[in-house]
Amino acid sequence: HQWSVFDLDLKTDAESFGALGSADQEGLIWIFAHRFHAEFNVARLLAPFLLAAPDWETQLLLATQTADEHRHLQAVLRIYEEVFGVVGGIDAVRELADRNLDPVAETLYGRLEEYISRLERDRHPDVFLQAVVVYHLLAEGVIARTAQNLAAGQYERFGAFPGLAQGQRLVARDEARHIGFGVSYCRLRVAAEPEHSRAVIGEVIDEFAAVAAELLVTANDGMSDIVRAGYGVDPAGFSAEAMRLLELRLRAIGFLDAPNGA
Repeated sequence: HQWSVFDLDLKTDAESFGALGSADQEGLIWIFAHRFHAEFNVARLLAPFLLAAPDWETQLLLATQTADEHRHLQAVLRIYEEVFGVVGGIDAVRELADRNLDPVAETLYGRLEEYISRLERDRHPDVFLQAVVVYHLLAEGVIARTAQNLAAGQYERFGAFPGLAQGQRLVARDEARHIGFGVSYCRLRVAAEPEHSRAVIGEVIDEFAAVAAELLVTANDGMSDIVRAGYGVDPAGFSAEAMRLLELRLRAIGFLDAPNGA
């Protein structure tokens, strides 16, 4: 499943972007501001996981994920340079992405960093479990997957973007493996210590639910148009898809009982 950033053919994408009106160009750049910040943050936050990994096999898998995330970030940088025409490398891209960072995303990235940074001070298994829940289940398995699923359906509306679509498929394939690690690790912890692990995970889920409710109000108050333009749904639609994926992840790890006792 290895792939190279430089195999993506972005020529057609660059032509399609150049033919768009300014409003649609701004919409695509807004979507990719989220992509940049997501990849930038998850790439730099993986180091504490490596240091706190409970065994060699987990450390080895997380090392491959570190390579994946930096590859994803480099793919986004290529798109900014070759499709959007942004010159100046990662510093210029980050400056542009910062200008398109909305309060919802900023809050989510802050909470992600808060949980992961605890691993730098405390490598207790429960701290590691909560970090995996936040990073692999919520950030990658719920929020990022919701954004990717919805954004992927918008490329055709903007025109012909085969390179972006191919990159999206390759990134999603990598991230399915990352999510699978998170699900497997959490499921093993719940199976080994059901009551204790559910309590540890429940602390994170309760906080996430409260934050999500607050952010939905924020998104509805001034962000409805840009969310609909970028993802094809309003903030409530985005939230509903995220909650659907959250339930799937929680059932997969054994945190929730399956329907009808299955």
